[in-house]
Amino acid sequence: MVSKKFGSVIFASALFAWGCGPAGDGGTAGTSGGTAGASGTTGSGGSNTQGTAGTTGAGGSSTTGTGGSTTGTGGSTTGTGGSTMGTGGSTTGAAGSGTSGTGGSSSGSAGSGSAGSGAAGRGGATGTGGRGGTGTGGTTGTGGGAAGTTGTGGAGGPSTGGWGMQEDPSAGCPVTGTLPDYSALTADGKLPDPFKKLDGTRITNKSEWLCRRAEIVKQLAKYIYGDKPIPAKGLVSGTVSTTSISVKVTGGMKDVSFTATVSMNGATMPAPAILSYGAGAPAPSGVAKITFTAIEGSGGSGPKTGPFFDYYGSNHPAGYMVAQAWQVSRIIDVLEQNPTIIDPHHFGVTGCSRNGKGAFAGGVFDNRIALTIPCESGIGGTPALRLKEQLDPGANDVAEWPYHAISYVRWLSEVALGPFAKSNDAAGDNTDRLPVDMHEAMALIAPRAIYIVDNPGITNLDPKSAYVTATAGKAIFEALGVGDHFAMQGASGTHCSWRSQYDASLTAMINKFLKGQTSTTTGNMATDLGSKPTATNYWTWSTTELAGNL
Repeated sequence: MVSKKFGSVIFASALFAWGCGPAGDGGTAGTSGGTAGASGTTGSGGSNTQGTAGTTGAGGSSTTGTGGSTTGTGGSTTGTGGSTMGTGGSTTGAAGSGTSGTGGSSSGSAGSGSAGSGAAGRGGATGTGGRGGTGTGGTTGTGGGAAGTTGTGGAGGPSTGGWGMQEDPSAGCPVTGTLPDYSALTADGKLPDPFKKLDGTRITNKSEWLCRRAEIVKQLAKYIYGDKPIPAKGLVSGTVSTTSISVKVTGGMKDVSFTATVSMNGATMPAPAILSYGAGAPAPSGVAKITFTAIEGSGGSGPKTGPFFDYYGSNHPAGYMVAQAWQVSRIIDVLEQNPTIIDPHHFGVTGCSRNGKGAFAGGVFDNRIALTIPCESGIGGTPALRLKEQLDPGANDVAEWPYHAISYVRWLSEVALGPFAKSNDAAGDNTDRLPVDMHEAMALIAPRAIYIVDNPGITNLDPKSAYVTATAGKAIFEALGVGDHFAMQGASGTHCSWRSQYDASLTAMINKFLKGQTSTTTGNMATDLGSKPTATNYWTWSTTELAGNL
């Protein structure tokens, strides 16, 4: 097929970064008789907030030395960053002939010299954020004949406080690039480059992924899903038992409460768990099952219903997939507050069909979900929106169009996606102008895990688009060095009926990512789709593994 917009395209048959920089130097020896120097400037934190890495640290921790005739020493203790909070020069030098202190070698705070009768030593340059851990960024240099220079915090997230531990580990990354409106975007039938930043440059190291990820979050909110707000944790409370979870969220337009049921399923506490939106992957023995009732309302206009919309207002522009994902995130908040029954960090989500769309969005927008298993999700789920017209042509009752996902039910945001999808046909579909697509939604899950369960035998699910998108997602995971965290199995049959072909990858993915059996081999890709498109015809970006580490 060659569409109205893809004449030049030949169609085939058919995922912390660790701060790394010089240690801040300590104060130079002060000379007697001078006046107190100016305070050092505040070292800036890092570009993210996962754990406490990269945030503004505290100043020197010792008491101020006395001036006058006392010969003080500068901050001589080297602060250490890394997995614990780095400290800068811990001894505050007295005025006079203090020796130079050294700044923290990572995440260290600035060395501080106090004012005495002589000039205090110069505040040391702030050390950069440490590798992982909760090292703090550079702190304010105190005293000093010259101001302490601004330090930089760690550019990446701590291994114990970022990936898998925060709802949005990229939230601290500033997104300063332009997010153009629909009218300023141009058509391109190829899948956008997930590694190309908003400023037009391309990341070359895995350490840059965290903040590129922040841009994709903003793009998905603006153009496809709508925004998913995160309430302050103090506003979320609830209880957990072996039979139920209760959640209450205060501080919105209305306080909201909801529940989920729990079956321990032979699991030992604290148990790994799979939250099911309905149908989807079965929870094997030893993995608790949480059942969640996803609320949605049909139709493409009017007030929307459910706890999210009670809390933020019935006209909030987010689609139902974001609203449901927000509820799942609040369940995880409560599990984190009460972690003895269900392990909040060995937690999966699944669902089939419309609930597969929900499970996918849940995993995309909450980095605490270790394993995401969307089953037969169709349009509004894992298939790239721009590929339907190219790969799965036909009427909406044959293969669903993107407009279906904002008109039949507003699974996606009618406000965000509306300009790109105006009807269930080629004339009203302009999703090729989207600067982001569902392969990049998949990418947000990295370095966590996703297992896509597909049904190529049902054309309504846009199976060729689903296959190409999954292949692109796999390529992204491989470029980030976590290819074995991505699996896909396609097997034709009755809609939402679990089949034996799905079992091997399900067992492997659950064993590794929920049960912690690291020796398990994962990452298989297989399908019984006939006449497979040549997936690489639908993108032009490099899939070579990036340098460095996440």
